[in-house]
Amino acid sequence: MKRFALFTAKCLIVCLGTLFLLFALNKRYMQVRENPYSDANKFHFIKSTYNDIQICNLGSSHGEYAFYYDGLMKGRGYECFNFAMSSQTYDYDYAILSMYQQYFSEQCLMFIPISYFSFNNEVTNEEEAQFLNAKYYTFLSPKYIPGYNPYIDIITHYFPVLSAKEEIIKLFPTFSLKVSAAESQNPKEDTGKEAEFREKAKNRYHRHMDDKEEYFLDERIHNLYDILSFCKENGITAVLITTPYTGLYSELFSEEYKKEFSGIVQTIAEDTGTPYYDYSEDVRFANNLEYFSDADHLNTDGAAVFMEVIEKEVPEFGEFLSRTKPNGKGYDPKWKE
Repeated sequence: MKRFALFTAKCLIVCLGTLFLLFALNKRYMQVRENPYSDANKFHFIKSTYNDIQICNLGSSHGEYAFYYDGLMKGRGYECFNFAMSSQTYDYDYAILSMYQQYFSEQCLMFIPISYFSFNNEVTNEEEAQFLNAKYYTFLSPKYIPGYNPYIDIITHYFPVLSAKEEIIKLFPTFSLKVSAAESQNPKEDTGKEAEFREKAKNRYHRHMDDKEEYFLDERIHNLYDILSFCKENGITAVLITTPYTGLYSELFSEEYKKEFSGIVQTIAEDTGTPYYDYSEDVRFANNLEYFSDADHLNTDGAAVFMEVIEKEVPEFGEFLSRTKPNGKGYDPKWKE
């Protein structure tokens, strides 16, 4: 009996010690880590700042960087919001719409980007998927999160140290390693923008195209149909659009792939009566690297030009602006473009 009591006491001490160490490490990690979900911060301000969104977009990073609303908001007084985030898939686009549907204006225009990789899986393993999906646990209600996992929820909110991985080194003293300029650069590499973008284009291509069994998943296609049904049911004018890429990126995809991609998008557009506009290889952008921050993402200047272009060339956009009065939210009379 005494031995059992002693054993129980030891187990209790070990458990309490482990919990104390976990809490201590977690507290320290919270102090030193960089916020891995910073791009999700904007969602924390929707309830307090937005209540009548008139123009918006969904999407992954292509949507995040292509739609620049300062001119529409500060210059003209429209209420706009960019719902896109890096690596965001259509099922999470739909989850976000479901969560925030009450914040859309009765007159709302929504751009829905379609990228070359929109219909395949963003990741190739469960661990990477959990990391990418964790940011949605910071602002979405559990009932809206696809495949909700209580463990990820707990780790994200209370014990992020358990998902720190290589960042765990931040808990310990750092030792700087001095590397000379000659050692930190590859002398054989061209440091010009075109060479840099070409390399980034290859990296992006291989990330999205390698180790994938299927490039056009039925699940992703059905997710897009669900989004378009949501828009129709809620009186939202939907516009499908492929944002500009550099030629360095587009040329990596075979003509066969582009043809299959285009065929699927056109079928969806015809089935749902949704307009589709393709700027992926528009020469006004594709050949002007100064409009891009990398091989397939517009920079601020490029996004501003893109907004001007689609206002003139996308009828649904021009018509919406002509018939819809700005609600004045965010208007700044001193703002200059």
